[in-house]
Amino acid sequence: MRLVSERQKVSSTISLTGRLRMFCRSQLSLLFLLLTFALMTMTAGCNHAKKIARIVTLRPSELTLDVGIDPAANGNRPVAVDVAFIRDKNFWKAAPAMTAKDWFGQRSDLQRRYGKKLQVHSWEWVPGQPVAPITLTVPRGLSGAMIFAGYPSPGTHSAPVPLGGQIAISLLQDDFTMKSTQ
Repeated sequence: MRLVSERQKVSSTISLTGRLRMFCRSQLSLLFLLLTFALMTMTAGCNHAKKIARIVTLRPSELTLDVGIDPAANGNRPVAVDVAFIRDKNFWKAAPAMTAKDWFGQRSDLQRRYGKKLQVHSWEWVPGQPVAPITLTVPRGLSGAMIFAGYPSPGTHSAPVPLGGQIAISLLQDDFTMKSTQ
C-alpha cells in the first residue's frame, strides 16, 4: 500500500510540474502577444508600424524600385544597373567606397568569393525605356545594400540603398539620382 501511494505522489508531482510549465508557456505567449499588440497600437498611424509588424512576424521586407530613364541617359547608350544585397559585414564596410567601375570589373570575383553572402539583381536599360516598378524581397540578416550604375563618366555612380520601402531612381545623362519616396 505504501508503494502505491509513493508512486501516486511522484506521478502527481510530475503532472503538477508539467501543468505548471504549460501554464507558464501560455502566459509568456500571451504576454508577448499583448506587448506586440500594445506596441503596434502605440505606433498606429506612424510610418514605422509596418516595419515593426514585419519584424514581429519575421517576414522579409520589400524594396520597390521606381526607375525612370532619361532619353539622353549615358550618352544614348544602355545603362547597366545592379542592386547588391550584402550579408558579409567586412565586405559591407568596403562596399560604400566602391565605385561602379570597380564593382562591374570585380563583380564575378566578388560573387565567387562571397557566394550566398552576396545576392545581386542586374538589369540593363536603354535610354527612354519605360520600366514597370520592380519589387525585390529583401532577405533577413543583411549588413547592407548598394546600387551601382554603369556610366563611363567620372564619378562613383554608386550609393547605399535602404533595406525596405520605395525608392525612385532616375538614370540621367551622366549619373543617377535616388530618393526615398516613402
